[in-house]
Amino acid sequence: MAAKSWWLIIAGVWRAGLLAAQLPAADEAFRRGRLAEARASYERVLASDSLNVRALYRLAILDGWDAKLDRSLARFTKLRRLEPRDPDFMVAHARVLSWAGRTPQALALFDSVLARAPDRADALAGRARVVAWSGDLDRAERLWRAALALHPDDAELLFGLAQTLYWHDQPALAEAYLTRARRVAPGDNEARDLARTLRALLRPDVRTSVDGAGDTDHNNFVAQDATVTGALGAGLRGTLRAGWRRATDQVGHGSSYGGGGFVVAALGRRVELRTGAGLRWLGPDIGPSRTPVTAEFGVGLRPARDVSLGLSYSRAPFDETAELIRRGFVLEAAELEFELAPGPRWSISGTTGATWISDGNRQLHALGGVLVRLLPGLQLGPFGRVLTFHATPLNGYFAPNRFSVLEGRAVYSWQRRGWGVRADAGVGTQQVSDTAAHQTEWHFGVTLSRGWGANNEVSLVGSITNSAGATSTTGTRTERFRYRTLGLRFRQGL
Repeated sequence: MAAKSWWLIIAGVWRAGLLAAQLPAADEAFRRGRLAEARASYERVLASDSLNVRALYRLAILDGWDAKLDRSLARFTKLRRLEPRDPDFMVAHARVLSWAGRTPQALALFDSVLARAPDRADALAGRARVVAWSGDLDRAERLWRAALALHPDDAELLFGLAQTLYWHDQPALAEAYLTRARRVAPGDNEARDLARTLRALLRPDVRTSVDGAGDTDHNNFVAQDATVTGALGAGLRGTLRAGWRRATDQVGHGSSYGGGGFVVAALGRRVELRTGAGLRWLGPDIGPSRTPVTAEFGVGLRPARDVSLGLSYSRAPFDETAELIRRGFVLEAAELEFELAPGPRWSISGTTGATWISDGNRQLHALGGVLVRLLPGLQLGPFGRVLTFHATPLNGYFAPNRFSVLEGRAVYSWQRRGWGVRADAGVGTQQVSDTAAHQTEWHFGVTLSRGWGANNEVSLVGSITNSAGATSTTGTRTERFRYRTLGLRFRQGL
């Protein structure tokens, strides 16, 4: 045999021996969580043997964990050509497809595994999770429960059901399943984080806000409000609130303060009832004080996972300005609201209603908008609003026989590591009465927030607009009109 052939044999044996040594070392590093070391070892194995199934599989998993989804899917495609029917490879591939948002392909792959192994726990969990991520929480809950009937002590299934129940606004029930999951897998970080969030939702929290506003007609106010919210039982939450407001104008000032509470009860999974009452004291600088009763009642419906409806009634004093506090008017309002999300990028919302004022006047109003997500965090769309009063008396509030606005609106949201920014802006046209000329209308608002823990947050809110419908104060309502607001919000879990 030629010397060259001997060298080839020796090189092949050496290479095989090196490969045999590297794979166990890579697997041990992977098992111990030394992922950088494992990746380097698997890459060396793949450099020596580009068709090594174990190295391709582990590297595809590591790429998925590192959010390098395109590279992970490319490795899985190559791996599945080599081993097209391996169920472990199929489940892992389906997981990465779901992370990449390729829901139909992920579901098809999970279903393929379950067709051959109907009781495979990781495939059952993967399918239920993808369905939950797609927004069909009712079906996802059924899938989780069916899987738990086969594997009652599986930590992944218990956690998945708890997470879906949390998304479905059932935190108390979610906590029960999460407690079982943590008994089985006490060191799971995701379960620990969800437990912290659920505790924050179920324990009382305090919210306070300080707001101020003013316009170019010298109507100003400052207000402070506070609420305490807590669970009263299964599907029942209560809120106590108190507030104070001081308003000034060119004539004088007025104050109002009061308190009350309301209860929100879940009537099944698709219906929510809200009811409450309170008192509000009005103290003008001129004239007698008054103490009107406040009340609210509302029903919220969710007939489908992407549709919500709300019908509400409220009674409250009309205390926006010092002049209105002097007059002591009371408002009664009824509204119908809806929200529709026909697709992951679309949202449609609208409100229509009527308001009755204690001076005998009546207002009708409607508004609606469409937002389309074009880029991450950025939404654009049209917005329109119209209101009309039965009469236009000079009773201290803005009461045109018709007011309308149509604008293009942009909303941008950004969040990272507890910090958040939300900005919204719009420009369009407004008409202050049916005989007035159209004017240019615009607004701009921004919210800066900082959150920590599960439900603690402080935020600063500001806005400026020339919209004639931004406030109920009377005035000139020309394009020189400006209305400014500034507010501070604070939320603290107890």
